[in-house]
Amino acid sequence: MAALAVVPSPAVTAAPLYVIEDQLAALIETAELVTPEQELEFRAEFQAALTAAVDKRDRVGQFLAHLEQQIDFARFEIDRLKQRKAICERAVARLEDYVIETIENLGTDGKGKYRRLEGKTTTFSLRACPPSVEVTDESAIPAEYKTLTLKLPAVTWEQLLDGLDIEQRAAVLGQVKSPEASVDKRSIKAALDGGAGVPGAGLVTGRHALRRS
Repeated sequence: MAALAVVPSPAVTAAPLYVIEDQLAALIETAELVTPEQELEFRAEFQAALTAAVDKRDRVGQFLAHLEQQIDFARFEIDRLKQRKAICERAVARLEDYVIETIENLGTDGKGKYRRLEGKTTTFSLRACPPSVEVTDESAIPAEYKTLTLKLPAVTWEQLLDGLDIEQRAAVLGQVKSPEASVDKRSIKAALDGGAGVPGAGLVTGRHALRRS
């Protein structure tokens, strides 16, 4: 697969934003698909064009801004859709409850079965649900019927396990479901800055972050 070359655009007029987006999106997609050798060629061509062409710098900046806007929009949409999902779920539950209550109020037929409500394309009927649990007072429920989700420092967890005998430790670990651990990079950096060594981690220097102005 040939690498997509970055060709500086004429400085007469700037391309429309949708053309800029298409060009840069194609460059990004190509960069993800090319071989390592083609990736080196792609980077060289891109850097050459970015160095030589003023308008290309503006287009890259515009496209980065566009991507950041899309990220913010996606984040907003995720939150909005979660709220909409919750609203729709509550509406479904309430509407189903209305229909169930309507059918129940109609009473049963001669065979003791609830009547059906038939429309032209939809038929409502009731089916018996298996027994289910309803919690009326959570604080009164004994601890053996509860599970806890806790977040605590890993070192505290290890200390708790070390304080148990072999059988108790095995029993606790056997009841832990899908444990999740995350790395606290702030505390690692504080330790490294203070001269302490942290196995499995180290400081990386010499990198740069892009700033646009």
